[in-house]
Amino acid sequence: MGDPATVIDQYRRYVQDGRLEISEVMASELSDLLLSKKGKTLSEQGHLVTALRDLASIQEMRTKWKESRAAASMLAKSRKQYARLLRSNGMRDEARTVSNAAGGDEVQRGRVRAHEGALRAALSHWKRARKVQPHLIEAYWRPLEAHEKIKSTLKGAGKLGISLAKILISVGPVNRVGESFQLQPENTEAQPLETLLSNLSRWLKPELALPAKASVALDASNRELNRQIASIEAGEQAANAKLQAAIDTLQPSIDYHEYSRGGTA
Repeated sequence: MGDPATVIDQYRRYVQDGRLEISEVMASELSDLLLSKKGKTLSEQGHLVTALRDLASIQEMRTKWKESRAAASMLAKSRKQYARLLRSNGMRDEARTVSNAAGGDEVQRGRVRAHEGALRAALSHWKRARKVQPHLIEAYWRPLEAHEKIKSTLKGAGKLGISLAKILISVGPVNRVGESFQLQPENTEAQPLETLLSNLSRWLKPELALPAKASVALDASNRELNRQIASIEAGEQAANAKLQAAIDTLQPSIDYHEYSRGGTA
């Protein structure tokens, strides 16, 4: 089938072009080929993990829930094997990175189970994701989305709503990237805010019956995020606070012109 890295690059280009059927075939064939190979090298095991992760995602995009679940299950086993192989080769930092990727993988598995209407199973996957990556915001808001879609109510989502409210504030501040706003937690994926803020406004509506304590907490978080966005738009808050802080630390403590005249700062 050719070099695995080349195959991965090719089917990913197909995904970008919207050619999901051929990309699924290629990712599936590469996964099967690598799964069947005994004594895989470190590189081959890494390619297997990548191919299975892509396959699960492509099948999710194609609404092939059962197939995506199967690929994700194989991914979980292959990812653990890859992490062990990395550790055995003295690559502990790389192994830690591979293990942490389980957070995103569990979020993906939860999305699929939610689409199948299996709320309890979906919540279990998202709980695992939060355990692996405590700042992965998607693992906090997906449960409310699932409750709404599957049960048409947020009556039983009080604790989940409070957890979401807490994480939205703790991982701030809001950043502006181009024309969009997002939260960027340390060492995890950024969370775009446009759709999430729209969801928050809907989840706070009385007809969804979110418990009062959670509703108050989420409303406060919603207001704070919108306040920060307004401040950035008005130029009152840095578009990227962390970058601005880093720049500020580089400001010279001695005035160059004063120094060049032989003076002191």
